[in-house]
Amino acid sequence: MLIQYKCKDMGLKCSFVVKGETLEEVTKLAMEHVRENHADDFNSIDSPAEIERMEQALAHSTRVVIG
Repeated sequence: MLIQYKCKDMGLKCSFVVKGETLEEVTKLAMEHVRENHADDFNSIDSPAEIERMEQALAHSTRVVIG
């Protein structure tokens, strides 16, 4: 199975795409990208609760592209 995340699926004007074999892998890489490149697009994502909410949002924005 191949899972994909695109920033555009979160409503961002960004061409970033990440693919991986697990949801956890894709979510981790997407979270790193969001924190490094989109900090201004979101409220603070530093507390454990905010990080969890962002990870859930990223997970909901992933798609299985090959199954």
